[in-house]
Amino acid sequence: MKKAIITALFAVFAVLTANAQHADGEPYEICPRFPGGDKAVLEFIKRNMRYPQNAKEEGVEGRVVVSFYVETDGSLTNLSIAKSADSRLNKEAFRIIKKMPKWEPGQLGGKIVRMKYFQPIIFRCKDSTNDSTMVIPPIMRD
Repeated sequence: MKKAIITALFAVFAVLTANAQHADGEPYEICPRFPGGDKAVLEFIKRNMRYPQNAKEEGVEGRVVVSFYVETDGSLTNLSIAKSADSRLNKEAFRIIKKMPKWEPGQLGGKIVRMKYFQPIIFRCKDSTNDSTMVIPPIMRD
C-alpha cells in the first residue's frame, strides 16, 4: 500500500536590486535562494524525501523547521532543528537539508554575506487514494 507524501517549502523573500535602499537609507537585503528557486526546492524535497517507514505506519505527521546558515560560498552550515515534530521526522529533515546543493548566497547592501535561513518541511501521510498536494508554510525569519 503506497501512501502519498506532502512536502512543503518556504516562501522566499522578494529579490531586490543589490544597491537599492529603503526610504530610511538602510540597504536592501537579498535573501539566500535555492538554485532554481521555489519550485526547484519543492521538487528537491519531494525527490529526496524518504518518509521513515515506522513513522508512516504509526501515522506520525508534523512540520519540522531546520535552521541553517547560507555561507558566502553558498554552502549550508550550523544546521539545527528550530521546530521539532518527531525525532524520526527531524532526522529525515536534517538528511534532506544536508543533501542540498550549494545555494545562491544572500546579499546586504550589494555585498555577499552569511545569512541565517529557516526551511520548513511538512510530513503528512495520505492514503493511496489521495494525491500529494503542496502546502506553502508562512515566511519564517530570524
